[in-house]
Amino acid sequence: MHKGLFVGQCSVELVYYLPCALQAGQRMKAERQLAFAGGTATNAAIAFTAFENVATLVTGLGEHPLSEVARSDIMERAVELIDLDSLPHRPPSVGSVLVDLSTYDYGVAYSTTYARKLRSVDLGEALFHEVEIMMVDGSYLPQAVEAASTAQRLGIPVVLDGGSWKEGLEELLPLVDYLIASKQFRIPGSSSNEDLFAAMREFGIYNVAITRSEAPILAHENGKTEEIPVPQVKVLDSLGAGDIFHGVFCHYILEQDFFTALRFSGETASKSCTSLGPRTWIEHIKLL
Repeated sequence: MHKGLFVGQCSVELVYYLPCALQAGQRMKAERQLAFAGGTATNAAIAFTAFENVATLVTGLGEHPLSEVARSDIMERAVELIDLDSLPHRPPSVGSVLVDLSTYDYGVAYSTTYARKLRSVDLGEALFHEVEIMMVDGSYLPQAVEAASTAQRLGIPVVLDGGSWKEGLEELLPLVDYLIASKQFRIPGSSSNEDLFAAMREFGIYNVAITRSEAPILAHENGKTEEIPVPQVKVLDSLGAGDIFHGVFCHYILEQDFFTALRFSGETASKSCTSLGPRTWIEHIKLL
């Protein structure tokens, strides 16, 4: 069993599974509806606990009635929640997802978390008792930098989920050990994967992976680059698969080398796409 600290987004996700695409002005009964906690760091923390690990999530959720949807899901998954929302009575960030079951395509409307701020509290060494790994998703940068600085001082590896470039990341990057980036992640001035690898070396990051949906993961470690195949599956629901990848990586990197951890993470994330809903895959792995 391992213990991880996750700092970043938390939202309420409302998913409607529809028999076909919704047309303008049309009302349609959903085949299925789900409401759960979302957000990059939140989904990653829940994925981490699926392997019988312990996770703590530092985020901004608040006390609005809608927030209870996410809070109950987080508690059910045994993730410790440290809610530092500076304005706790405002509505949480909400994502509404419409899934077309005839094609399994989906669209998302959401309110952003980036404008939300967290209360300033001590994120020092007491928070890191028995913590073996930390993940940040690039949001709440003041708190992420403070916590990552403590992690670095304690020798705890830091994983960054690089979904897209955000202003201020250059302050966080020197504190990162592993960058798991999407193909959309580009540091200003870079135009290729090699540019990204070189730029990350300047920040002291020697373990970089670029996930590319169903295409092989591009992994770069200490100047060595490999392509890691991703299992090809029939995709029913890919919502949250990238977040699952990051949480699973935080588990396996504590037990495996970089390339093997990426391979296992890709396999789990792919399996998560073969069933509807963001948590069904957890029940499947418990049966293995």
